[in-house]
Order: sequence, then structure tokens, then C-alpha cells
Amino acid sequence: MNSMNTISNIDTVPEERRTVVTLQDVGDVLEDAAGSGMPSIADWPHRAVDFRIMERILEGLDHPVEAFGTLFPTKWRHVPPEIRHRIPGNPVVNHMRLVARFKRVIGLLRPDIDPWSALRLLADVELPTNSFLIGEVQGRAGRDGLNPIDIDSSWIAERLADIRPEHETQHRGRYHYLVRLSQRPRVRHSGLLRMDLSLPETIRQRQRAVVLPNWLQEISDRNGQPARNALDRLWRTIQHHGLEAACPDDIMELIAAGKLHHAAAQCVEPIKSSTWRTYIQRTRKALRPVVI
Repeated sequence: MNSMNTISNIDTVPEERRTVVTLQDVGDVLEDAAGSGMPSIADWPHRAVDFRIMERILEGLDHPVEAFGTLFPTKWRHVPPEIRHRIPGNPVVNHMRLVARFKRVIGLLRPDIDPWSALRLLADVELPTNSFLIGEVQGRAGRDGLNPIDIDSSWIAERLADIRPEHETQHRGRYHYLVRLSQRPRVRHSGLLRMDLSLPETIRQRQRAVVLPNWLQEISDRNGQPARNALDRLWRTIQHHGLEAACPDDIMELIAAGKLHHAAAQCVEPIKSSTWRTYIQRTRKALRPVVI
């Protein structure tokens, strides 16, 4: 047996992973790791039994690992009849179980072949709670023909760009999980994900990132934080409703005309009526010294 075939965990360098060529190599690596007292994170109970079953099903284990998906397809409807007849017990259930087991270990030892299976295994190990979210990310990335390493922050931002506010938490959750996973030591060492992944601003954060016109920014800069918060909030409301205000007098006129009422502010972001009244008062106080 090749002495290089001693891969026991994800900390093994990529050059050593590439020594796994056949399904027999996969079994040898797992056996060596278990014998060393450091079993692979991809190992499982009754692994030796499953390898004997797979050997009978495929009539040997000297097949290239790249051919596993063809020899033993993931979807039952694609499994040839002669292969189905060799699967013991409940063929459908055992097929699903064997596919899952072998894809995980092949992905770990040969991530160049199946990086998604490798990542799903690492997710189960590193962040087991909600690890199913990697499958959801894979489904969306797969439509774009992406492997895990191809995902960047821009792609994540595009997926979230048109999400409605009421669905934002759910959709951000899967990508937040991916970002967290990318920072785990094993995943960073694996090279399966970029290490600079990040989430875009939330809808609420984008709404709050208001840019004041120069004349209003100057007034804001001369006041304390409470007044600055009020001016920002009123200006967002003015912009949201397409109102015009080219100077402090215009804002005061909008207030006097009742166009900046509580309901108008509620359309932008939920706010208590008492808080809105306070913002109006602070705005008036900040603008009064410069009103003509």
C-alpha cells in the first residue's frame, strides 16, 4: 500500500489527498486512520461491512473515485437494474445510505472531485446546528454552476438584493451560516471556501444609510447626536415620499403643512408616534436658528 495513503482528517495537505485514486484507496485510508487512533471525521460505524457490500455491488473496489457517481448514481431512477439487484436488504434505503456515506468520504479525501460533499461533511462537524443550510446554498449555487470556492460576497449580495423585508431573515440565515462556516479553522485550512466572505447590509441598514444634502449636513454637524438622528429620520421620510426640500425653510413648511406626519414616517420604518413627535421637535429646534 502506498505509504502516502494515510489521510486521517481535513488537516492533511492537498497533495496527500490526491494520492487517493481508487475506492480501495478510500477504504485503506480510513482503515489506516482508525488504526492510528485518529479516525477520519468521515469514518462511520460498520464501515468495513459497507465496504464489503459496495465491493459486491460494484464487483470490486479498483474503480477510480471519479467514476463513483456513474457506477452508483445518486438518484435511484438512474441506478442500472443489475446494480439494484446486488443491493441487499431494502435496496432503496440502503442505496441512499451508501451514497451518502461514500460521497462524504470521497469529498473529504478528494475535494477536487466533490467539494460540496466535503463542505457538507465539515458543516456537520464544525457547526452541526442548521448544517442543512449548506444544502440550500448548494442548490442556489448549483444553478449558477458554482463550486464552494467560487462563491464570493458579491454573489451573496446578488442573492439577497431583491428579497422582500418579511423574508429577509430566512434568506440571510443561510448565507450567515456560510460566512460563519468559512471562519472555522478546519474549513479555512481546507481551502473549500473563500476566507473573506461577508454579508451585505440589511434592508434596514441600507435605509438608514441616508446621505444628507450639504446644507442639511452642515446643520447636522453643528448639533448633538439626538438632533442628528432626528434630521436623518426626517430626511429619509422626505426622500421616501418624493417631497422637495432645498433649504431649512422648506422642511419647516412641510412640517407646518402636515406632510411629515406620523403615518408618513411609518411607511419608511415602524416608529412610535411619541418618538416621531420628539424628532419633529428636535428638527424644529435645530433648524430654527437658520430659518429665514
